[in-house]
Amino acid sequence: MPTAAARRRRRRRIRINNRVRRFASSRKHMLTLAVTMVAVLALLEWIYDFDFSLGILYIFPVVVASTVLTRWQIVVASVFCAYTRGLFTADETQVEHLLRFAMATLAYTGCGLLIYQINDSRRVVLLHYARVRFEQKLRRRAEEQLRLMAESSPATILTVAADGRILAANRAAHTMFELRDEQSLLQRPIRDFVTFFDDALRLPADLGRIRTSTSTWASRADGTHFPASAWFSIYGDGEQRRLAAILVDTSNDVREREHAHFEQLTQHNRVLAGAVSHEIRNLCSAIAVVSSNLERHGHLSKDPDFEALKNLVSGLSNMASFDLRNQARMQHPPVQLSALADELRVIIGQDWEEIGGQLEWHVPASFPLVQAERDGLLQVLLNLSQNALRAAEETDEPRLTIHALDRNGRAVLRITNNGPAIADPSALFQPFRTASTSGTGLGLYVARAMVKSFGGELHHVPTAAGVTFELTLRFAASGSIEHNEVEVEA
Repeated sequence: MPTAAARRRRRRRIRINNRVRRFASSRKHMLTLAVTMVAVLALLEWIYDFDFSLGILYIFPVVVASTVLTRWQIVVASVFCAYTRGLFTADETQVEHLLRFAMATLAYTGCGLLIYQINDSRRVVLLHYARVRFEQKLRRRAEEQLRLMAESSPATILTVAADGRILAANRAAHTMFELRDEQSLLQRPIRDFVTFFDDALRLPADLGRIRTSTSTWASRADGTHFPASAWFSIYGDGEQRRLAAILVDTSNDVREREHAHFEQLTQHNRVLAGAVSHEIRNLCSAIAVVSSNLERHGHLSKDPDFEALKNLVSGLSNMASFDLRNQARMQHPPVQLSALADELRVIIGQDWEEIGGQLEWHVPASFPLVQAERDGLLQVLLNLSQNALRAAEETDEPRLTIHALDRNGRAVLRITNNGPAIADPSALFQPFRTASTSGTGLGLYVARAMVKSFGGELHHVPTAAGVTFELTLRFAASGSIEHNEVEVEA
């Protein structure tokens, strides 16, 4: 099926061909008429012996022919008419005959060229008129398309004058600002709705044209406020200064972002509480064993303080009964590691550039999907990358490398940096580590607990140089690339 552009080209060729055929037909008719007029005049002068010359009448066939001939063809036609006219002139000397022929040729040529010029000017005017009409049609079409686009746009589009009055607004603006049907935004001060735009119009004119975006607060007709994102430009000078803006209500985005943040914080707290409760249970179990041993001594078996201590330990154990097993059994949506790596690159890339570091990624798009909680996995990778940043920033060439591996049917993310080796790896995942140089010493402890919450493992791999962590995850689908360890190159 031909495209719209091909159909337009075909219609244009048809119009041109039709014009060429009409012009060829018109040229043939006009030349036939001119020749006929010359033949009639010559026949009249041959049959009738007039006492006067019909030479003046030969101008008319030249005039008719001049509408379709070129300049040199007009000169030839004029010479032909002058010659034909001279055939029927008697009683003239050779000199008089040549002079009359020259004068007639000049007269016919002058009249023919005059008609040619008039006709050519008319063609130019008509062509210019057609071009103007075509441009007007295109402009009207563009204006109609812009009007429809502005009216149908879900975003608010505004034009504001230098004094802060609204000159133009689309339908979405009335909806966003919640105006009644009989109310109009036109000529109303923009300060009533978006104070920032009115302040922007008061910026010094010597700043030139301004094109930027911002996040601001706007007001509805009833005075309620809402967050908005704006893209605007300021152009013109003096009273002709204008502000054109696109405004989008971001209330839903802010609400969803805060809701997601709350969910993430809740999940983080749940993981932290589960991990801490696990440690408390371990302590309670140890205390219970010691209590059982002490109970064998007869003088403590009936001691009320000892019984109270056992009750306290039992109560504390019950309070710490929350664990991560239910969390580990939750089914999370599949996660594409390559997309997660791209997002991580955007987040941490600037920090590594500032220290002159190098990021290496070997996480291809073809790597199978893994089973994990996406935001939690991203937080774990952020934690490891920030630790790597602090460790490697003192080296000459800081480097962070992330590889995706398939090892015995499990997905492995290997995160390696070239910072100094860890002196005591055994205490890495202990809570409240005293060796931690920043924070509370819970980062790696919570990271391991979070990875366990979706059925994974996080551990440190001893290496001769640098620091390496491996994050093991389950594949989202059964099967794997290979059962032996294979490094997947991008």
